[in-house]
Amino acid sequence: SWVTANWDPDLTVGEWWTMLRDAHWSVPAWPSEWFGRDLSRGEAVVVAEEIAKAGAIGPPGGLGLLLAGPTIIAQGTDEQKQRYIPSIVDGSEAWCQLFSEPEAGSDLASIRTSALRDGDEWIINGQKVWTSLAQWSDWCFVLARTDPNAPKKQAGISFILAEMSTPGITLRPIKLIDGGYEVNEVWFEDVRVPVDQLVGEENAGWSYAKFLLSNERTGIARIGTTKLWLSDVKERAAKTQLDEGTLLED
Repeated sequence: SWVTANWDPDLTVGEWWTMLRDAHWSVPAWPSEWFGRDLSRGEAVVVAEEIAKAGAIGPPGGLGLLLAGPTIIAQGTDEQKQRYIPSIVDGSEAWCQLFSEPEAGSDLASIRTSALRDGDEWIINGQKVWTSLAQWSDWCFVLARTDPNAPKKQAGISFILAEMSTPGITLRPIKLIDGGYEVNEVWFEDVRVPVDQLVGEENAGWSYAKFLLSNERTGIARIGTTKLWLSDVKERAAKTQLDEGTLLED
């Protein structure tokens, strides 16, 4: 395969994923004009398995490939696609998801974070929580309430992109039970972002979030990587001797 022929363990993450991007193998189910190959999801799974089987470095860039990219391609403007998609595909800019709030987790439609229009800018205020890898991210996609008077709580929500270095954004890593820091609390205090960082239509963000979450649910299985890990476990078990036979035989 192309992957097997070109994978070199001496490559950096960026070099490898730039090669994949330029050869249209990193996101094969995406449209061909945006670094894909117009393959089906089933065919894309085969490609992912080949990448994992080769022992190649996994996708960079946080949630860019899995979530931000497909949503921007589906709902973004041509200018947004040209600005964000290349750096999402090669991982040069990392992304995080700002959806959940202290009182809006499973009931996501209850979010209180607000975005108010002020001329050519949105002013965002609110708090998000459980934001994976936010401390390493360059950009975020945030759900914010742009119409507080909408007839139902699923309405009046918009999908907005923001650079994590924007003044007014602060975060605090949350220490997990294993001692690691993967998730974060994030605060928005009068954060101003350009109006053109709204994705799709104003107040239609709930529909875009459902589309995005469908990609999350189908993308986190990591079938190729799981098969690679399972193969490694079997190999180690076959070499581990017990009183009678090997651990694998047991």
